[in-house]
Amino acid sequence: MENNFFTQRIFSFKFALNGIRHLLNNETNFRIHLLASFIVLALAWITDISQTEWLLIIVCIGSVFGAEAFNSAIECICDFVCKEKNKNIKIIKDISAAAVLIISAMAAIIGIIIFCEKS
Repeated sequence: MENNFFTQRIFSFKFALNGIRHLLNNETNFRIHLLASFIVLALAWITDISQTEWLLIIVCIGSVFGAEAFNSAIECICDFVCKEKNKNIKIIKDISAAAVLIISAMAAIIGIIIFCEKS
């Protein structure tokens, strides 16, 4: 029983990796966030930020990717449920896009605070 539980948990990573693959192949914004993350990580490495600053950067990057994944999932399910234009679906999609914008703006502000201090 225990062995089966752990095997199933490990196997479940396959679904998450498929989701990441889908995001990379189909979501331009996800790729833009990935490029921005590489730039931020390189800048963090070059400027020798503190451990606390590294933690903030990692939390910000993870939050942006998580928000983008949720936004993409919401858009997919909305498109599946309602193929024609619908005012309520548009509002749902706009709100989920707003979540990505809010989290991205927060991450950018934190990055500006961290990196402006280093210059």
